[in-house]
Amino acid sequence: MHSGVCDTPLHGMFADIQILFPYVSSLFVLLYMKNHQIRARRAEGSAVSAPEYAVNCLNVDIILAKGRSDVRELSVRLYTSAYRLMGVAARQASSSKAIRTWHFEVSSSDAWTGGTYRAFVYVNGVPSWKAELFLYTGEGIDSSARLESLEPSSPEMLFAGRLAFRSWWPVLEGFHLDEDFIVRFMEQIRLFTQNIETKTWASVPPLQVTGDADWAERFASLVLVPCVKEEWGKECVLTEVSGADDDMLSLHLLERVCYLVGAHIAPDTVFVFHGATLTMEWLNADYYPYFSLFENEDTCFRLPETLLTERKTEPEGFSPDETEMPEAAEVQDEERKPALQRLEEMVGLSRVKDELCEACAMALFTRRRKELGLEVSAENRNHFLFLGSPGTGKTTVARLIGEIYHEMGLLSRGHTVETNRAKLIGEFIGQTEQKTCAAIAEARGGVLFIDEAYTLVHEDDSRDFGKEVIHALMTVLSEPNPDLIVILAGYEMQMQALFRLNPGLDSRFPLRLHFDDFTSDELTEMARHLLAERNFELSEAAGVRLAKLIEKAVLHKDEHFGNGRWVHNLVEHGILKCMAKRVMALPLSTESSELFRWIEETDVAGAEPAFLYENAPKVALARRIGFTA
Repeated sequence: MHSGVCDTPLHGMFADIQILFPYVSSLFVLLYMKNHQIRARRAEGSAVSAPEYAVNCLNVDIILAKGRSDVRELSVRLYTSAYRLMGVAARQASSSKAIRTWHFEVSSSDAWTGGTYRAFVYVNGVPSWKAELFLYTGEGIDSSARLESLEPSSPEMLFAGRLAFRSWWPVLEGFHLDEDFIVRFMEQIRLFTQNIETKTWASVPPLQVTGDADWAERFASLVLVPCVKEEWGKECVLTEVSGADDDMLSLHLLERVCYLVGAHIAPDTVFVFHGATLTMEWLNADYYPYFSLFENEDTCFRLPETLLTERKTEPEGFSPDETEMPEAAEVQDEERKPALQRLEEMVGLSRVKDELCEACAMALFTRRRKELGLEVSAENRNHFLFLGSPGTGKTTVARLIGEIYHEMGLLSRGHTVETNRAKLIGEFIGQTEQKTCAAIAEARGGVLFIDEAYTLVHEDDSRDFGKEVIHALMTVLSEPNPDLIVILAGYEMQMQALFRLNPGLDSRFPLRLHFDDFTSDELTEMARHLLAERNFELSEAAGVRLAKLIEKAVLHKDEHFGNGRWVHNLVEHGILKCMAKRVMALPLSTESSELFRWIEETDVAGAEPAFLYENAPKVALARRIGFTA
């Protein structure tokens, strides 16, 4: 009897050919390709040994047509199609031999979803190649593209060589602008830069920003003003265009500004006019001749109307009055509660709450002594160390600390800037310091939160640029009144190793919060809160099953257990996914609101295999290479 499987030497040979095919095809590419290539693939599964922020990894290979011995360092920067940074990776040659294939692991705090990404490759710190890479949705599928040389005068070269490293460029993310706007914006900046550098213009023409009045003001002040200063070294004058035909005072002031521009009285000053689209069009329509003189598509930045309906967050650094923001009246009660009260309402973290209350009391005590003339020291430093495992609430508490110290009058703004090694480390000498100083400047008045700070410095790599981050931080950490709180976060043991490498760093952080792992009861309470917030209810049996599942997970946890993050994934990607599969398999006639709200025991049981044993060690079997008879 035949079993249906041809167990013959010939079958074994074909099986080995199938195993060998990826290696043979890669060798064929290396031997016969004439162009440089980039190849990418999502990392299969999660790399539990990666830093906390590096939850999404993309394997990238740069394959050179011919080996080049002059390449001492190669780096790759990956962006979305709208030029939002996803991740950066760099490699240095370990020998003088020419290397053809360079491998990178590009980590990102955001998911590598399917779609088009822009890749820029730097050779010895110089932007050299670009590519558009389409990433497929499934894991394990290679995406590849040909690397093209960056033209010296192209917008892409301007971006890769200058704009990508400007402190104001990340602010554009807060506007959620689409690809078309960003591409046109870069072309406008390139045109301006070219005309200024070649001295085609005797003076820079005025700029116009149109759209929603509030967003036009934000764009003008947060993007164009720093752009003009950093790119062209010129000062800016912002002019709001808000007058109507019966507002003679505003029109008169606008007329005087237009006269100054037209007479070239201030040739080294760039005037930026901003206002609502309808107002700007009305002034440009020959009704007001002074203003219509400046109408020029190349100098006008038209914000899309979608900003009114699709905006999600305010651009960092802009704090309008509440009277200017109609959304302020719609803020939920949870957001209006004092930050310290919101901290007290968080699940667990009893040790953190006690330590932070002591720190706040000491800060207020010192300030009161200064007010009474009793304190002789002028220092006001409140930098923190956050010590604990991933998923224990460090990022959330960092945000609350900014608000708490602002409410106490010890910080001028109270916002939080979150960063990590991937966002701070540059590809060439001097760039890391520049990026770190930009992050410090952005965080002034609030909190600079550096997650997984122990990854900044590698003990066994003397050429690592992470030391530049520490050097840049030491300056602000030494300031007596910095109007800034720096928070370094990470595992306690690894953070101690960081201080051994940098002895002067330890004394700069007088305050320490210890984030203990959550207990099984606390994690169960978190899960119930998550479900209740989304209008789900657990049956009695499902609640018991959930508590037992979490208890088993905590009992068998390892050093990489995700705590709160694990619970969030269990609920969102485990229990609710199983529930959706069960409910949608039922006949349509059984639909009811209770059906879509009630979680059964089978939904929890269905999530167990993936989440209860997700930290179990995985053994990779060796793949055979060769032929067998």
